[in-house]
Amino acid sequence: GRGNTNNRLERSFTHSYTHTSKFGNPFSNSRISHSHSLSKSSSSSSTSSSTSTSTSLQMEVIDCDVAIIGGGPAGCTCGLYTARGNLKTVIIDKNPSAGALAITSTIANYPGIDPTTSGTQLLDNMREQAVNYGAIYRQAQVFMVDFGEESDSDSESADAPTKTVYTPELTVNARSLVLATGALGRKPTFQGEADYLGKGVSYCATCDGAFYQNSPVAVVGTTSEAIQEAEFLTKFASTVHWITPTDPTQVLGPDVVQNFLGSHDNVQQWEDTRMTCIDGDVSGVTGVQLKRRGVDDVETLDVEGVFIYGPGAKPITDYIGSRVQFRDDGGVDVDDEMATNVPGVYAIGDIRNTPYKQVVVAASDGCIAAMSIDKYLKGRKNIKVDWIHQ
Repeated sequence: GRGNTNNRLERSFTHSYTHTSKFGNPFSNSRISHSHSLSKSSSSSSTSSSTSTSTSLQMEVIDCDVAIIGGGPAGCTCGLYTARGNLKTVIIDKNPSAGALAITSTIANYPGIDPTTSGTQLLDNMREQAVNYGAIYRQAQVFMVDFGEESDSDSESADAPTKTVYTPELTVNARSLVLATGALGRKPTFQGEADYLGKGVSYCATCDGAFYQNSPVAVVGTTSEAIQEAEFLTKFASTVHWITPTDPTQVLGPDVVQNFLGSHDNVQQWEDTRMTCIDGDVSGVTGVQLKRRGVDDVETLDVEGVFIYGPGAKPITDYIGSRVQFRDDGGVDVDDEMATNVPGVYAIGDIRNTPYKQVVVAASDGCIAAMSIDKYLKGRKNIKVDWIHQ
């Protein structure tokens, strides 16, 4: 069971969609409401009350020409070109240390760089270059995209509806949109994960953490993203159970792990422990089952939320919805100009699920998309490089 049900946080939304963070995205409606409704049920021997608090989300809103979701080599290259072409550009990056390039130790086959250059260093240079030319860089997790009202016309037009990108921290309204979130996504692998997705299972602490005020949660994973998300959850959860099947110091370094554990009294690490199953009932997640290395018995841990962070090779498209067409292999379908079937929306890099998963190919995609966007926004029929700088 869940234990003390008198202090259960009931999670509900007034949005016109069901928030599921990843996999199985039901975002079929193009308009959403900006208010969340949180209710906490409580009872005691003397009184029984239910309160509902409506919270209006106050967030920054940026209007721009180009919004790029993803800060990898494809996104940064596209942002470099569009910003240099005097198009107001916003790059929205979930985590600069979580992409395929960022976790690559050395890059020996990218033209013109020292073969000892790390992936992180190369990506930092790309990001800095885009920002130096005027791109606005923000770290935030996108949970939904609104492509605007569907047009009856198949022709491209700069008058196409504004595209809106939603994150917990800011909203971006753009004349054109670039999807560049890569292919490190994963399919549900734990027993119960798919069953309780959006009902306690989440992949975004920034999006869902506030719903677990004074509740125990589990964070599964040893990546830098996992520890950052776990640290964010310490602001809300009564206890953050950090489940690490392998030694996180091998990935994150001993100083990072020790500083994290030493800075938060409400974190409990489960070393050398695998999560084998997620339990729940009609109300959502109620706990997880754990198996420690070298121990025969399976332990049950009562939690109300499970946040899972692991590696994968699936195009990250959960936030996109159904308007954009996909290929049979799960990649976003684009033409030679990196344009999708939705006017003003482009897809670049590994999100296309190209077999050529190379940094130079991703950068090439970004360049092509940027030049196509310039043509699209300026109503040209042909590509024209008109932002040559002396």
